[in-house]
Amino acid sequence: MKKSVVTVVCPTCKRTFPFEPLRSSMPFCSERCQTTDLGRWLDEEIGLPHEASDEEPEVQPPPAVREWRFD
Repeated sequence: MKKSVVTVVCPTCKRTFPFEPLRSSMPFCSERCQTTDLGRWLDEEIGLPHEASDEEPEVQPPPAVREWRFD
């Protein structure tokens, strides 16, 4: 009997590859795609959607920085 191979899709490059649960880069096809995804998170290109609730205070922007000049 022939064993079927389970394939998954890489979330970064959309390439299909065989599922290997012990692969260190899962669910990505390679360490390169894993690192690319991490870079997107750190650059805030991608993230989790969030809606503030009534209980959460709104985040205020930091106060403007004053420049002191002595000419």
